[in-house]
Amino acid sequence: MKKQIYNCLNNMIFKNVSTEEKNNLLKSIKPITKEYFRQELIFEENALCDKIAIIRRGCVKAKIFYQDGHETVIRILNQNEIIGLSLIFSSLPYYKASFYAETLTTITLISKLDLLKMMRENDTIQKNILSLISDYSIEQSNHIRLLSYKTIRQKLCAFLYMQAKEKKATTFLINYTKTELALFLNVERPSLSKELSKLIQEGLIANQNKLYTIINEKKLSEEL
Repeated sequence: MKKQIYNCLNNMIFKNVSTEEKNNLLKSIKPITKEYFRQELIFEENALCDKIAIIRRGCVKAKIFYQDGHETVIRILNQNEIIGLSLIFSSLPYYKASFYAETLTTITLISKLDLLKMMRENDTIQKNILSLISDYSIEQSNHIRLLSYKTIRQKLCAFLYMQAKEKKATTFLINYTKTELALFLNVERPSLSKELSKLIQEGLIANQNKLYTIINEKKLSEEL
């Protein structure tokens, strides 16, 4: 179990930390590992965030539910991503969305006290955590920017352009289904499909299921 926890932390919180330091730190904290079935609630909106959750296996969706019955998927998290890292140090550490397991999901939980202990004892871990928090802040800003575009076409083009830049590739996988992508961009599913078809017909992109290819990056960027 210790080796599994070590592996899930290795490329994030423990990045550039020596093996000896990692082993000593793992002896001093008490992480908890849990499994969740598909569609099982992990964290509920407005609940207190007093621990971070590292996804070791599976997929998690963050959803906001509205009084009129509709929902918005604000984030999809996959293996090695972290839930609650930026929120846990907030003055109002309460979840802004509900988190559900999309598949059979294994999560390692680390308490705020243990997190602070590691940060106090190791400067590199402190820097890694601050870097992860900054990256999440940028991601949230990008989502807000996406939603600020006036047309569905602009939102879709901006999303695909950002994905290509982030993944440093013109062909990439997106974990959203078309319905989930429509929810993420806050648009209607049929309208999204219509704009996607137009982009394909015009030769800007190619698409097969969740695999996207940017064919004309220059023209795609001119839509923004």
